[in-house]
Amino acid sequence: MFADLLLPMFDDEYYPDILVAELKQLILRFAKQVSQAGVSETDIYHFADQTVQAINQMKPQFQDLDSDLDDAATDYIAEAMMMVLQDQGHF
Repeated sequence: MFADLLLPMFDDEYYPDILVAELKQLILRFAKQVSQAGVSETDIYHFADQTVQAINQMKPQFQDLDSDLDDAATDYIAEAMMMVLQDQGHF
């Protein structure tokens, strides 16, 4: 299932594949964190916040390559993170 994470961003030339791959790695790290036994709702929020902060720090890299983390990108990222949580049985 995680192979398809952010697929629409990979398919869209507007988003540089190298940066989308970095985003995917951040989301996979989030998936690993929330898959731990005994993870609490507070832990999930903490891991999500860390992930979003790391993603936000990538904005200048996107802009340097004439791209952006626009509304569509944030929707794809949020959807991917929600898919991770659903896969782990949190929602």
